[in-house]
Amino acid sequence: MNELLVQFVLEARDLLRDAGEDLMALERHPGDEDAINRLFRSVHTLKKSSGLFEAQPLTRILHVLEDIFQSVRERKISVTPELADLALKIFDQASQWIDDLDQHAALPDGAGAIAGDLVAELRTRYGHRADEPLPGNSGGEPPAYAPLADLARWFSRYALIAASGAAREGQLRLISYQPEEGCFFRGEDPLHLAMQIPGLQALGIAQRAPWALLTDLDPFNANLDFHALSTADRPTLDALFRYVPEQVTITELGASSLLGLAAPAAPDRALPPVVLTLLRDQISLLTMEAPAEEFYGRVGAAACVAANALRSARRFDVAPVLEAACAEALSSGQAAPLRVAIADILEALSKPQFVENHPRDEGRTVAQPGQSSATERLPQRTLRVDQEKVDQLMNLIGELVVAKNSLPFLARRAEMHYGVRDLGREIKDQYGVIDRIAQELQSAVMSVRMMPVGQVFQRFPRLVRDLSRKLGKEVDLVIQGEDTEADKNVIENLFDPLLHMVRNSLDHGVETPAERAACGKSGTAMVKLLARHEGDQVVLEIVDDGRGIDPEVIKRKAYERGMLDEARLATITDQEATMLVFAAGFSTAETVSDVSGRGVGMDVVRNAVEKAGGRISMTSTKGVGTTVRLNLPLSMAVSRVMTVGLDDRLFGIPMDLIHGTVKVPRTEIVSIKGRQAFVLRDRVVPLLHLSELLDVPSVGAAPDEIAVLVVRLDGQTIGLGISAFGEGMEVILKPLEGMLAKIAGYAGTALLGDGRVLLVLDLKELIQ
Repeated sequence: MNELLVQFVLEARDLLRDAGEDLMALERHPGDEDAINRLFRSVHTLKKSSGLFEAQPLTRILHVLEDIFQSVRERKISVTPELADLALKIFDQASQWIDDLDQHAALPDGAGAIAGDLVAELRTRYGHRADEPLPGNSGGEPPAYAPLADLARWFSRYALIAASGAAREGQLRLISYQPEEGCFFRGEDPLHLAMQIPGLQALGIAQRAPWALLTDLDPFNANLDFHALSTADRPTLDALFRYVPEQVTITELGASSLLGLAAPAAPDRALPPVVLTLLRDQISLLTMEAPAEEFYGRVGAAACVAANALRSARRFDVAPVLEAACAEALSSGQAAPLRVAIADILEALSKPQFVENHPRDEGRTVAQPGQSSATERLPQRTLRVDQEKVDQLMNLIGELVVAKNSLPFLARRAEMHYGVRDLGREIKDQYGVIDRIAQELQSAVMSVRMMPVGQVFQRFPRLVRDLSRKLGKEVDLVIQGEDTEADKNVIENLFDPLLHMVRNSLDHGVETPAERAACGKSGTAMVKLLARHEGDQVVLEIVDDGRGIDPEVIKRKAYERGMLDEARLATITDQEATMLVFAAGFSTAETVSDVSGRGVGMDVVRNAVEKAGGRISMTSTKGVGTTVRLNLPLSMAVSRVMTVGLDDRLFGIPMDLIHGTVKVPRTEIVSIKGRQAFVLRDRVVPLLHLSELLDVPSVGAAPDEIAVLVVRLDGQTIGLGISAFGEGMEVILKPLEGMLAKIAGYAGTALLGDGRVLLVLDLKELIQ
């Protein structure tokens, strides 16, 4: 795929996202002029860009949608939920076609038929006849012109003779382009479009109506028509003017007709009318009295306009005369030299004559005093980098961290094994330098990988809008903290958990307007997506002011499904019962719908969060609302673990699971229903032994005290018996691969500084 298409795909996705956000904002606040202007610009820009590729169906529906939004801007129609539904449907289809362009560099075969249906629906429902010609078609009567009679007025005799020579080698076409008066408000540039005509032989510009006085002139009202002679074929011209076909008429011409019109012209027709008018206006301007502070600007502007007008008529030979006259006027402080020079040129060019064309001067402009003749381009400060390259950098930094961690081991070995203390100290000193550089490098690359969570949040306004309409509920979505940043891998794993949580809030948590009114609440519910940093973690919260969760209902459902026995039912707390909604297969929905009720969504949330190295918790008050909290690491590239000893073996345990450490005398360990437990802060904590979970026999005599690692899993506190506590460290965690990937109970491996491999445990799998 070429670079231009790659850039288009990236920008198109951003434009569609922005258009969707502005459309929903406009639906909520129909009078928001900024929103409709942004929306119109997004659709217009996307339409224009799509015309560069083989995407005519996409261009077609966007053109008609642009017409609809123009009517919204002009207050002819308003954005209703029905219009928003149809526009969002078109945005979805456009997004799908953008994906097709990204993957296949072409639209699917049925795109034309889909576009036809959407265009017909738009035209029929929003103020256009169903049989009205669509953009790109040539239906309808063209504007009435008498082109052959007007050629001598639009083009100079020299231009007609030159064009007739080109016509002898092939067909010549006259293009008459009449832009709409409000074209500038539609983002169009008629002159630029006219200058893009391929095979251009001559271009004439004519005023459509007399110019108003300067005090009454509206500069944003188009008053010029463009006429061109071109050797390009009809399909090429149709493609160029595909956005404005109703404003263009194309007429076939022959060389003989042009030669008949190229006879000597009347004295006042040697220059196009617009050029004659401009020259006379500059003479009038220079005749008027002007304050001293305006003199230099007025003389410079008059010289610039007159010279450029002459160049547009291909009179490059007289422009230097004006430059010299301008310099003389500025040095003398009198406008007369320039005024006389323009008058002399105007009189001389009123007589038919031929001049040599100097292509090398074409396109030059007269710079006004104090004005630079060239525009400096500032260097671009943003660079797009392939994600794989950043990932490769992160992998190399991981290897650097491992290599760095080996230096303290070498220092100890130099001191203890070889007895060279000075060498050991030097290694330690160099370790400090390398450690600082490695940390700065790691921080710099991780900052490149950081992305705002807003990239995930921005997908939810559309979801909440569509789902609340489907459920018959009124919901306002509030988003805060979208600038909070986290590692790209964490961001990419956020959408599915948040999707399930928001859908669950809308379906289970939020009441209907009637139910809320009966409870004394506002008819419009509030759902919040919040993000913030807390230490080295990203905290996300999904908050709703709905009906909340009744723990007694949870307990009863869990007991009916066999998830709790009678003993556990009697002792489980309300908070622990609330966390049961994350168990696989658990659901409180009485019926299954396409929104929820299958008991898999919340389990997916928990698994996804834990896979990303985070944890999830929930608090809820019946009748008030529910808050779900997700604690996620800033980065999945670097993991914090604590090493623990099991006899002569060393293992790692994720730091975010560890609640504390304690040494428990064996005399304080009790047996409850055949399982060991101990009391910690007036709470009974079950005790498991890591040697039993790993099926590794203990070596040596049992100590009087057991080192216990207190961990939290699924809201439950558990004690894990080990041999010794180790140290906390940051490691680059590598998942198990190949045949080892099937081994349960291990999250991955990390390389220690002394070259040993550390096995990092997955406590959840081990304990379950």
